[in-house]
Amino acid sequence: MERREILKSAGSVLFLPTLESFGQTRSEPEQAAVKRLFCVSMGYGFFTDVLPQTDGADYTFSEHMEPLRKHRDHFTLYSKMKFGGDHVRDHKCFVGNTTTNPDSLDQIVADHIGHLTRVRNVVTFISHAHHHIVASWRNRLPVMPIQSTRVLFETLFAKTDRKTQERLLAHKKSVLDGSLEEAKSLLTRVSDRDRQRLEEYFAALRESEQELNKSIEWLSNPRQDVEFPVAPQFENDFFATDVDKKRFLENPRQIQRGIAFDMIYKAFRFDITRVVNFYMTGLDNDHHITTHNVPKSEEARTSLTKYDSSFFSLLSNFYDKLADTKSGTGGTLMDETVTVATGNNSVSQKMGPHNGNEIPVFVAGGQFANHGGHVIRKGETTCDIYLSILQKFGIQRAQFGNSRKIIQL
Repeated sequence: MERREILKSAGSVLFLPTLESFGQTRSEPEQAAVKRLFCVSMGYGFFTDVLPQTDGADYTFSEHMEPLRKHRDHFTLYSKMKFGGDHVRDHKCFVGNTTTNPDSLDQIVADHIGHLTRVRNVVTFISHAHHHIVASWRNRLPVMPIQSTRVLFETLFAKTDRKTQERLLAHKKSVLDGSLEEAKSLLTRVSDRDRQRLEEYFAALRESEQELNKSIEWLSNPRQDVEFPVAPQFENDFFATDVDKKRFLENPRQIQRGIAFDMIYKAFRFDITRVVNFYMTGLDNDHHITTHNVPKSEEARTSLTKYDSSFFSLLSNFYDKLADTKSGTGGTLMDETVTVATGNNSVSQKMGPHNGNEIPVFVAGGQFANHGGHVIRKGETTCDIYLSILQKFGIQRAQFGNSRKIIQL
């Protein structure tokens, strides 16, 4: 792996915001009503045949969405949208096309507000073995995710004695200083094409240097005492039998995801980070096979509905905590946090698995006008939603991926 890629991967949690000295400016994030972003995506996509088919404020809830009913006024369901995803590109859900859009939604927001917290942003992935483990992108390079709840906890909450931290930071500074000097000396002795590559590498080093300085600044700030989360309990009346409850709610991977959701909530609550990207695929080894059997098997269709409902249990638990936690401004964390739950693919009996058609997007929090309703935007791109979310953070852009317009959220 090239050193630039190593640097980018190593900085996956503590990237620096875009700096004015690099020719870009950042508007004041505290002016925005929303302050946090949580992107969560399902790699296999949702089973769209069982989602609500009527739109409006009085749409009928699907039975498997029952865990979300109590939070109906906190979210909007957008459906029948397009992205163009397939089996290979399902991990580019929040970036669109890396050819034309170098940064994913979470990274753009982290550039804007990441400097306000100790951890610039978090990228995590918890699932069974799968080669598509990347959902966050920066400068067209994948940001490698944290794949362990233990590492996630250590990143967010673990305490290290000050001397150890100082020693580690001093070592990192020494390595960076040497790399910077090497890059500077090479600039005068290479071809124009190599010079351009070195400039990119040099820019990455400068970002890492700024990240290091930020870490040193935060060193004197006390860390919040947080215990490792206990196994969550899920309520879901859709799972009537003990067999279903054990398979879909007490599944070890479901528990791990619930633990990760709790860590993310606490990171928001204690203002450790304000931007998280959480990518997941497959609750168990049969999940993927089930998506491929949907066109020909009623049993598979029933099973996939249950997989999706287990995900809605996770969301409901997370919404519970956000809605019950008061913020410093008098509202709740739900008011100040935008949660985007979607997938780059969808699954249906007619179009099969891993297709980029009729994609649902659940947008929660932020006190948006459409909350409580179902909005059908047939054939429109999901990137319109992402562009509109950026605007809510005070980030003005003309385009995101294949977006066509700002929409009312």
